[in-house]
Amino acid sequence: MKTESRNGTITCIGRLSWGLALGGILMCGPALADSKLAENWKDKTVTISVGYKAGGGADIMARLLAVHLPKFLPGAPRMAVQNRPGGGTLTNARDMLRRPSDGTYIGQFAQSLMLAGVLGQAPKWFDWKKYGYLGMVDGAGEKTFYAVCGRTDKMKNLKDFLAGKEWRWGEISPETGAGKDLVWFSMTKFPIRAFFGYGGSAEVAAAFERGEMDVTSRCNETTAKRYPHWFEENKVVPLFGWGQLNPDKHLPPDNLLSNGLREGKWPWFGDMHKTLRHLASEDQWAALDAMLALQGTHVWALPPGVPAPVTKVLQKAFLDTAKSPTFIADMTKRDRPVAPLSGPETMKRVQTVQDLSPDGKAVLVDVFKKSKKKKKK
Repeated sequence: MKTESRNGTITCIGRLSWGLALGGILMCGPALADSKLAENWKDKTVTISVGYKAGGGADIMARLLAVHLPKFLPGAPRMAVQNRPGGGTLTNARDMLRRPSDGTYIGQFAQSLMLAGVLGQAPKWFDWKKYGYLGMVDGAGEKTFYAVCGRTDKMKNLKDFLAGKEWRWGEISPETGAGKDLVWFSMTKFPIRAFFGYGGSAEVAAAFERGEMDVTSRCNETTAKRYPHWFEENKVVPLFGWGQLNPDKHLPPDNLLSNGLREGKWPWFGDMHKTLRHLASEDQWAALDAMLALQGTHVWALPPGVPAPVTKVLQKAFLDTAKSPTFIADMTKRDRPVAPLSGPETMKRVQTVQDLSPDGKAVLVDVFKKSKKKKKK
């Protein structure tokens, strides 16, 4: 039999034996098999809380997880999705601290918040190691591609971009992954003026289309499929990129951006690490590379205190869901990348910042410090 103590940990007594699983997860005997743990979710509702407004990438991901996760979770619970935007997912992360620790609540926050915790730049209440990490749907980075595009009514090529003084570039929040990248750019010699305040990725794209900003990094093969008129009507010009830039290996075959890169339509386009290296110091590049090693944006986690056996089952269900053909098909239909990363691997990747040199780490700390000073539009 099993009993649950006041602090929420599960204790096995009687004939059941104790054991220690890989990764430090404390496991009990056969009474904690999936068939028994099904009782934990049977006839219950699991809530998935998103740290952004409805309509953006994280929201779409959450609603698809809500459809597919019950197929892999013992007890096949009902699912509900809610949105708690604010503070670049800080609001949602803090709200998770008061949520039930029984496996019926899943929250989302930006991976950059975990990095802030490692660097000692997060709010005092945020202890990144106390959350139970399920993983990331978009974290493995096998197909990660980034490109900065400019509006053609402002510039025609990379030379025009470099000749500018302060091209406007807006994002959701300096606390998000894309926001941190933008803060990094603003610290270098890139001619960028950063500002923040949008509610989600859909709002960022709409603002760029309205002309509220001159350049954006929301410009990749997914963008080309979602907003084909940007390329068909020559509204945007790709300037430079980073990540997996080989169009034949990493990008889809029938895509306006992919085809343009294959055809050499933008001959100046290339990896900014090589073509624009003079615009940042070596320590700044090292700090950026540490952030880029942590591909993906949306971390899915449990509130602190969820029993280890329950966490383990949820981690497996999450990863099985993210790798399932039906989930991948639904994500693909909505132009969303899928590169699943497990919870333990997510934590391991965050620790890579510890490998930075002191000077490189100082740059990264400075990125997070500057991120706390929100720049308004």
